[in-house]
Amino acid sequence: MPRQPAAPKDSHKIDVAVVSHSKDADGITSAALIHHLMGGIVILTDYSEMIESLSKVGPVREVFICDLGVNKSTFDGFLEELRRLANHSKVHYIDHHPIDPEFESQIKEVGVDLYHSKEESSAVLVFKKFESQLYASPNMKILACCGAITDYMDLQPFARKLIASFDRQFLLYEATVLSFSIAMISRDGAGANPLLAHIVEELGDKGKLPHEMDNASSYAQEFASSSVALIERARNEGKKMVNFAYFKTRESSTGTVANFLIGALDVPVGVVFREDDSDHYEISLRSVQESKQDLGKIVGRISTKLEASGGGHAHAAGSRIRKDQLEQFMKMLDQELSVPA
Repeated sequence: MPRQPAAPKDSHKIDVAVVSHSKDADGITSAALIHHLMGGIVILTDYSEMIESLSKVGPVREVFICDLGVNKSTFDGFLEELRRLANHSKVHYIDHHPIDPEFESQIKEVGVDLYHSKEESSAVLVFKKFESQLYASPNMKILACCGAITDYMDLQPFARKLIASFDRQFLLYEATVLSFSIAMISRDGAGANPLLAHIVEELGDKGKLPHEMDNASSYAQEFASSSVALIERARNEGKKMVNFAYFKTRESSTGTVANFLIGALDVPVGVVFREDDSDHYEISLRSVQESKQDLGKIVGRISTKLEASGGGHAHAAGSRIRKDQLEQFMKMLDQELSVPA
């Protein structure tokens, strides 16, 4: 279930709601940038929960939706919520996931302010949209850079321009601290822990850098230490298919584990299934930069066939499927990856 929104610092700012992705630094920093400018309430959610999360947003002046992609299985419910919200609010949808041109047209017809590009991360898009207001805040520029770095979009044109303003090693450190902190905080499940919303408040409202967040050093150190054991487990317990390797874990940072799997087993694609107490798997997929396969499109097609939620970028994607669909998912994925790109 989506976490309850964090209470805004100033009650007069309650007329703004930010709904953003909870699982990675790009979504967190997107929310922090908007929260820095607008205040209001923050609701962090995931692809599988975003429609329910949007349904909880009441009448406010403006709604910002960030870093939450849609596909054929989720679009109808998403559009219905946009239509409802647009009746009483100015709705902004800022995202970088691939989107069907027909979906884009329907979103605009509802009256939503769509700011979309596959070329930059969501945090960079937020910064670019509000550049005149954010440029005077160096820490906000750093947060946008962190979003780009952690989403592997730091070489894109506008992101590269922002990153060139700082020492790259410093930015890599800040991005790593933020990413590792999110991973540690999320271990008990995003819905069970309000600390992710607290991160948004610290970064956005208080203007802190990632290394200045409460307990950031401890979180980062703990995750780095546990990563050594995770890499060893991935090497020993990971299984190879024809075109990818897979691994089951209870870790919430499945994208990071998928990258560990690629290195541990020397494969082009790593797939991680997160086990929890529900009847579903949360799946993360990562590929090497040299891969010509578009994981986002592949996972989108598979998820649609399975009537599940899923999609993403060329080298990073995710899905949520029923546990009884796991074998079918892997077979379909292996078939898709067998087709030359």
